[in-house]
Amino acid sequence: MKIKYPLLIIACLLFCLSACKKDGSTNASIVAGKWNILKTVYHNAKDTTINGLATDYYDFGSNGALTIQDHQENITGNYSLNGTKSVGLNIYTVDGHGFGVTTPPAVYTISNLSSHSLTLTSPPYPAGQYVIYLSR
Repeated sequence: MKIKYPLLIIACLLFCLSACKKDGSTNASIVAGKWNILKTVYHNAKDTTINGLATDYYDFGSNGALTIQDHQENITGNYSLNGTKSVGLNIYTVDGHGFGVTTPPAVYTISNLSSHSLTLTSPPYPAGQYVIYLSR
């Protein structure tokens, strides 16, 4: 009888600890898909807001491919999720001379993630930081 109570307490503690354990996994299906750009806010010496057009979007493919249509620019790249709090973007663009340029990978912070909204915040750059508001 004396052994049952400590075993029961240990079993309950282990169950509680395993239930609270963070696994760091992300439901990639929430991020995957086409997101409309509502607006992009640039935070620098003078804050600037650029509203997205009806044709502007981020398309996160289930295979890690990324397509961005932002005003007249069509940009491709890839992405990887780092848990539910950030996404790494590696963007491939064509410069003015027709040469392909791959940007260094940047980790954007994810906030306000739901099935209908997603906010991406860029890392701080010398020229400022920007926040991209997306919706479905």
